Amino acid sequence: MYKNEKMLFSKTTLIVILSLLFCGMDLQELKAQDSLINLPEYSLPMTDKKIVMAHCMTHIIRTKDRVLEDGANPEYYPNTPDNPSQAIGGYTLVDVMSDRFLKDSSLEASVEFEMRAAMRCGIDGFQFYYQLGNSSWDRIVEAYFKVAEEKNLDFKFALCLSHPGNGDTSIHEAVKIATWSRRINSIMDKVGRNNKHWLRTPDGRLVVYLWYGEQLADVPYGNMEGYPEQYYWARAYRRLANAVHEKFACAIVINDLKSSTEINNYLDYFPAVWLWTGAYASGEAERIASACKARHRTFEGSAFPDFFTSKLLAPENPAVYWHILWFNDAMAAGINGIQRNYLATGLSQTFRSNWNFSIQQDVPVMNIITWNDYPEGHHLAPEVNHNYGFSVLLQYYKSIWEGKPSPYADRDVAIAFFKKYKSNATPSPYNIQVVTIGKTGSVATEDSIDVVTILPQPGQLRVNGETVNVPAGLTSTKFRSQPGAVSVAVLRNGVVTKSFVTPEWITDKPYRTDKLTYTFDTEYMNFNHDIFGDKPILYSTQYNKDINKK
Repeated sequence: MYKNEKMLFSKTTLIVILSLLFCGMDLQELKAQDSLINLPEYSLPMTDKKIVMAHCMTHIIRTKDRVLEDGANPEYYPNTPDNPSQAIGGYTLVDVMSDRFLKDSSLEASVEFEMRAAMRCGIDGFQFYYQLGNSSWDRIVEAYFKVAEEKNLDFKFALCLSHPGNGDTSIHEAVKIATWSRRINSIMDKVGRNNKHWLRTPDGRLVVYLWYGEQLADVPYGNMEGYPEQYYWARAYRRLANAVHEKFACAIVINDLKSSTEINNYLDYFPAVWLWTGAYASGEAERIASACKARHRTFEGSAFPDFFTSKLLAPENPAVYWHILWFNDAMAAGINGIQRNYLATGLSQTFRSNWNFSIQQDVPVMNIITWNDYPEGHHLAPEVNHNYGFSVLLQYYKSIWEGKPSPYADRDVAIAFFKKYKSNATPSPYNIQVVTIGKTGSVATEDSIDVVTILPQPGQLRVNGETVNVPAGLTSTKFRSQPGAVSVAVLRNGVVTKSFVTPEWITDKPYRTDKLTYTFDTEYMNFNHDIFGDKPILYSTQYNKDINKK
């Protein structure tokens, strides 16, 4: 009896267990049909060759029909009586070189200029900042494809789908997908889905960048059904991809401190990660890169040269972060009702360390933050403060990354980086509040003159009369910041091989708040002529007393 009961129990138990297992399998299969976790394609490469992509602010382009937005408009830059923002010392801190040369240009001529200038600086493609509510930008994107095709420019494009709805939860996922898919389908139908300028993975997926793109998804935080929020983000992008009849390879951005669980959730549902400035300020890069390597996901490198905003912001409010005050509102707020945001980058330090780290990781893609976000001050495009110093560095590091000869193997190169005044100087009369949002370089370094040399052989470096020995290769040497011009010379055996005197000076009496990094270099004339030809050369000379006397 016991034996039979035991057998019956065993059979019953087995049936129950098997039933539960089959039910579980059914549930798992059902779940798997909806799940996007750890798909094999996530481990496939994002590119078949190394490529430098720059984040491009699609709308910040000068044409006869389009002026630059307030934070980049040179009309608000010069300290002259006819500057309409004179009462606050000038809305902008940047003077964009292309503005006065392209003000009568067609859209097609302007996009050709942007691409050729970017290529000269070492950039291979743009990832377009692409918002949900700005359909007028589509014409600009289409113009880039049209001109790249007509001029046979070797240049790639991707959309960077950015904060859809800008956090407005009243706009639901289905509406956002319908809006974006309609616009993206229109672009792809016009330029061609097989257009060679689309950035695609070797297996044919369309590369899409996400910048706070998770806002596309309706996430049911009250009932997550056992899924992390990243699942809902990935599901939303799968739905968008289906709506545009494509397979996406999404590179999702990380811009702040993340837990290990969060990082793994990202890698469960996305094939690639790229970092914005905040992630470097939080010291996240190495941990994220290691996780990507362990999970067979693509870690994309990033590099940014600077970060100080021309855009003016309302005084920091936890409820309204990055509340931009456009020209009229900023003028109404007055000098005591505005602020600028600042991230300390240590002159050339951050850009160099970004590149060194990415080369060490042997990343397949480098993202430049940014090509033309002049309002945030991390632009690489030609402008009278940044000039070409960071582009010289980019081309040097790119050659190492790609395993190619240095473009400067046949000559000496020197680049000066400095702030226009030291941190202990108080601007007067236009002293605007500065909010430090982080640091990726030494603040103390910013009170020096940082001269980077790239030499084929050892030599001497003389800066403002002080001479030091420097080795071959790339070297950063710090000198004392002092008022006046910065004079730089490279010598070998007592003979000057390269030299320059900066058009902009350092001052101890700044008239307005300005923490942008200024650069000048021995390659300036080569870059400027290649990009602008024989057009008049534009310099920053705010504190150059010799020029200002003339």
